[in-house]
Amino acid sequence: MLAKRRLDLSASAVLAQTILRREDLADMQLASEVLSHARQQASELLERARQQAQQEQDQALALFWEQANQRLDSLEQQRKRLEQEAMEAVETLLNETLAQLLDQATLAERTRALVRNLAGSQSSEAQATLSCHPDMQTSVVQWLEQSRFAEHWQLKTDTSMTPLSLRLSDANGAFDVDWVSLRRGLLGSSASE
Repeated sequence: MLAKRRLDLSASAVLAQTILRREDLADMQLASEVLSHARQQASELLERARQQAQQEQDQALALFWEQANQRLDSLEQQRKRLEQEAMEAVETLLNETLAQLLDQATLAERTRALVRNLAGSQSSEAQATLSCHPDMQTSVVQWLEQSRFAEHWQLKTDTSMTPLSLRLSDANGAFDVDWVSLRRGLLGSSASE
C-alpha cells in the first residue's frame, strides 16, 4: 500500500531571514575562543596563586624553624651558662667546706694527714729518718707504730722545724711537707691561708 502525498510550499512559507547568520556563527566562535582563553588564564592564575601560597607557606615554615633553632640555641647557651655557674658555686662551696674542715682539724689530725701524705709519696720502704717538731711527736709515733714504715723510718724531733711540718730524709735526699702547703694543694693554689 503505497500512498502518494504531496507538499506544496508557497512563497509565504519560506522565512524572510536566515536562521543562523554567518556573523552570529563568527560571534559564537569568538565567544568560545574568549571563554577558552579566559578559562586558561584563570587556570594559570590559580596555579600561580597555588605556587605563591606554597612558597609563602614554605617561607613561613623556614622562618618558624629558624626562629625555633635560634631559641633552642639560646636555651642551650643559657643551660651551659647555668651549668657553669652551678659548677662554680659547687666548687666554691666545696672549697669553703673543705677549708673549714681543714681549719677545724686538731693538731693530731693535721699531723696524721701530713704523715699519710708523706707516706703516700713513698713507693718503697727504704731506711729513712722522719723529723718533726716536738709538739707533733705523740701523734707521729702513734701513726708510725701502725704503718708499714714502722721498721724502716726512725723518728727524730727537731725544734728548729716549724710546727705542722715534716721532713723525711734518706740517702737520696730529703722530702719536706707542711700543713700550709698540703692545705693549699687540697684547696687549690688560690686558696687563702
